[in-house]
Amino acid sequence: MRILVLGGSGFLGSYIVDKFLSEKHDVAVYDLSPERFRRSPPGITFVTGDFGDVGALGELIATGFDAVIHCVGTTTPKSSNESPEFDVQSNVIGTLKMLDICVRNNVGKLVFLSSGGTVYGSIGALDLVDEFHSVRPMCSYGVAKLCIEYYLDVYKHLRGLDYVVLRAANPYGERQSPLRAQGALTVFLHRTLKHQPIEIWGDGSVTRDFIYAGDVASAVYLASINPISGTFNVGTGTGHSLRDILTQISRVVGLEPSVNWLASRPFDVPRIVLDSTKLRTATGWQCRTSLQEGIALTAEWLRTTYV
Repeated sequence: MRILVLGGSGFLGSYIVDKFLSEKHDVAVYDLSPERFRRSPPGITFVTGDFGDVGALGELIATGFDAVIHCVGTTTPKSSNESPEFDVQSNVIGTLKMLDICVRNNVGKLVFLSSGGTVYGSIGALDLVDEFHSVRPMCSYGVAKLCIEYYLDVYKHLRGLDYVVLRAANPYGERQSPLRAQGALTVFLHRTLKHQPIEIWGDGSVTRDFIYAGDVASAVYLASINPISGTFNVGTGTGHSLRDILTQISRVVGLEPSVNWLASRPFDVPRIVLDSTKLRTATGWQCRTSLQEGIALTAEWLRTTYV
């Protein structure tokens, strides 16, 4: 297969590129710059360009692809609320222009990395949330992701563009920058290794489904090569509170995290843990990396890169 990864130089994108290369597929990457933390993997076709540059993007997609993987994102849950207009313009409008290009050039399948952590909103006391649960995002980031999901369904029914939406949980792993506002586990781990205080909004009971990035990449790969369409969760099925993450980090690295406790934020969903039975049944996908193993891998990378 010939695969195009939009945002392939980013954190998740780099894992997706690695997975397709390991399976001997022809991979092209479209991004603003090469990867930050390593040399671009040998064997890829790298094209520099902005997601909003429809001319450059159109020229590339016109060369023909069996699947396009869309993991471009210009905002985080926090920043999206500061400028919802930018969130919509750069992510939603940008995606619509890209979908038109895909339709014109007969792309076989579009795989979109959505956000299982934000599109559902608050799920109350429910232990696991599946794809049939109602959606009610609490931040602009989730609204934009959900809007793109709906447009993908429109494009399939009206213009024949096949798609898979993957609602990924909270990914972490090597090559995730610990200096950004997204990626709590990696940020906590980095600050612990640096003997710096961690800032936590609320009492630490916020619970998330933390999944190793390599397992998300495997889900993307299987969604691309299997004859499936629609929306699928990608998570471990196990929730960990922020307090629990601190405990796990302490056990793995042998250091006690220091915490500054701050007031809770209104856009933080109290709990979200994903049921991935649908994806597992359709493709055989499994989450293979334990939390302890993932923390150890990420800690080793942080030690060599930042500490």
